[in-house]
Amino acid sequence: MKIRFKNLSALIVLMILLLIGALTVEAAPSLVNIGVGTNRQTVVINARLVEGFTTDIEEAVENGIPLIFTFEVELRQANSLWNDTLISSNTIKHVIKYDSLKQVYRFTETGKGVKRKIATRNKQKSQKMMLTLSNIPIASARRIASNEKYYVRIKANLETDSFWFPFSQLFFFLPFNNFNSEWAESSPLSIDPDLDFVKTGRNNKKKKKNKNKINFEGTNHVVRSFNK
Repeated sequence: MKIRFKNLSALIVLMILLLIGALTVEAAPSLVNIGVGTNRQTVVINARLVEGFTTDIEEAVENGIPLIFTFEVELRQANSLWNDTLISSNTIKHVIKYDSLKQVYRFTETGKGVKRKIATRNKQKSQKMMLTLSNIPIASARRIASNEKYYVRIKANLETDSFWFPFSQLFFFLPFNNFNSEWAESSPLSIDPDLDFVKTGRNNKKKKKNKNKINFEGTNHVVRSFNK
């Protein structure tokens, strides 16, 4: 099998560093600054993963190993008498790959309604992109009823099974294999009471049919929530 490192000694050194790093206690990753809002007729979320880049992970990236963070995002309706109802979900994948020849970090972000690719030589910028969720679509704003309670929850995982041999086997024994954040929740979503909604004869007819639904046409920032 073709080894992607410059030489075998580099591979051996990296394995030793990873094994030494396994003995180091790292802070658990967690999601903070979960903000929820609307962009036109879509509920979008923002969040940031902290403690996502351990020394071991940084070392792996610098040696050309593709790193994948998977973010599970859920919009849920809170119920007091039974389990909360899942309204919508989105799975976002962040991938970073360092090209040592061109000295460029290649970042990709994919998910429902999300697709972008960015190349940068700035290490800090590449890490910030990996750790940040910005304007991620989660559901149509029309699915939000004004008299119901909702919240968003997010968790992050590191996909170790995506590593190529022999790291897929080596990482089984390292902290990478347990790199999972806990579910983090936003504060309850709220409807902006001061918002001027677009009112037309057609919309007024819709209101009579369903008084609980909000007209989001031509509006931004209807739904608000922020959790530090």
